[in-house]
Amino acid sequence: MTYTLTNGIEIETYGASIPVIRRAFESAGILGCEIKPDGTPRVDAEIVLPPLAPCDFAWDYIKKICRVLSDVGASVNASCGLHVHIGNAPLIESASATRFCGDSIRVKDETGRFIVGQYFQEPMDFIAVQDIMKRYTRQQDAINSMFPRSRTDNRYCTPLNTRRIEQASTISELTFGKFTSINLQTWSRGTIEFRQASGTIEADKIINWVKFLNNLVSHTLENRIESGNRTIVTDTPEQPFRRGARVGVQYDMMRSDGGATTQQIMDATGCSEQRVRAAVSEIRTRVGDAAVVTSTQQANGARYGDGTHHTSYTVLFSFETEGSGAQLLPENRRGVESIWANVDDNLFEWWQDRITALV
Repeated sequence: MTYTLTNGIEIETYGASIPVIRRAFESAGILGCEIKPDGTPRVDAEIVLPPLAPCDFAWDYIKKICRVLSDVGASVNASCGLHVHIGNAPLIESASATRFCGDSIRVKDETGRFIVGQYFQEPMDFIAVQDIMKRYTRQQDAINSMFPRSRTDNRYCTPLNTRRIEQASTISELTFGKFTSINLQTWSRGTIEFRQASGTIEADKIINWVKFLNNLVSHTLENRIESGNRTIVTDTPEQPFRRGARVGVQYDMMRSDGGATTQQIMDATGCSEQRVRAAVSEIRTRVGDAAVVTSTQQANGARYGDGTHHTSYTVLFSFETEGSGAQLLPENRRGVESIWANVDDNLFEWWQDRITALV
């Protein structure tokens, strides 16, 4: 299956004021862009493009924007960045990239909002995002060589840690802050933000970075993962309740090696057996049924009829559940891990020339 991704582009510039750029865009008939302050020192304006999909219409739109910016005296400096948002939900198979671009520009121009709704599939699965981030970070040195030194270890796009990516099990655990090379704070708004590119108003540099990122993401989706069932490992929180509250004390006792019996919990909290059971239900609601194990009185060495206060409860430190979703393909069927996998020859050669020029 082939996926069509959407791209939101933010161009930071220096040397031309916001009113000047706005008037020039209006005069040139460029619709759908938001021109606003960025807040970064020595950045005069940020041009936020509406979401686009890869096609000649999109590339021509970007080229026109760059021509107008150049004509009004806009430029870039080491403080300027180029941020690209890849949509976390691909377009539906029947969608036309050209029509999407036209509708996206129109909606942004008429409403001030980004297009949503019928064009999009479901968001990509966690395992796909994790793979994309691992592949990018695994070859961080190669990515660094594609840009000036000012974008290496830049505090607005700090590199990620491969080990932390591998240890994550949710999108929130892959979210390491806004000022990272790949920012997932934008996930709830529908995108993955790539922040490392250096500022530019040269259309070929913008377009070829967007093409590179589109390929990075689509290669994972198309050649490295598949839908199916998978085992999900979830860690229980150290303490989800207020410490010192009776339910918090009970949770601590249950989340220990061997858990705690009803009698032990009653002694420690002063609660009745009925209240202990009610708190167990509350804990199950908070951390999940699969996280709480009940051991019967017989399992704890008592005889039937000795009293339910011999029953014990344990909150597991981690537990497994079976879920549906994406999973990595077996290694013998999985696409190459390299960031250059599936990049076409022309784009590959352009980037090699760019890397050589920077050296």
